[in-house]
Amino acid sequence: PLTLEEVWMLVELFYLPYHHGALAQDLLEHFRWLWANSLSVGVPATMPDACGGARWRGRAQSFQLLCAQTCRLHSRFVSAASRALLYDLHPYLWDIRNMLLAASAFILWLGCQSTTAPILLGKDAEPWVRCGGLFGELQALLPVGNSYDLFYHPPPLFPSSQMYLLRPLLPLDK
Repeated sequence: PLTLEEVWMLVELFYLPYHHGALAQDLLEHFRWLWANSLSVGVPATMPDACGGARWRGRAQSFQLLCAQTCRLHSRFVSAASRALLYDLHPYLWDIRNMLLAASAFILWLGCQSTTAPILLGKDAEPWVRCGGLFGELQALLPVGNSYDLFYHPPPLFPSSQMYLLRPLLPLDK
């Protein structure tokens, strides 16, 4: 069964439509700070602002940890929840999991940048194409411009905890 902490995480992710729980606020705060301060990542260690890069990497690591905890929550929920509850809540957990994976990948990309370059991607999307809640706020913060269809990944019809490992074809497979 789900632990009390996991149920609490679930409640904080989907607190109220226009008010976020503590976990969602932490995720948004970390993401905003990391993007706003991403210029300090490429600072060499000999420069006076070298501690800014270490601080950025520390906050990026805690953001990655929060994203990983949420992805684990999705996996645990799929394997532990009752089927009726699973079918009701799975689309929401699926969406937030995929959005956090995209945000996590973006933060990793920001951390790999050795030089700063502007991110220019067309004009903003129309307001009605974005969802609400934490999903919508993270989507609005990501620099995707009008490419809102990047985030349309419908959940599977039958949620499953079955995991698959994709690997290349080996000679032993023949």
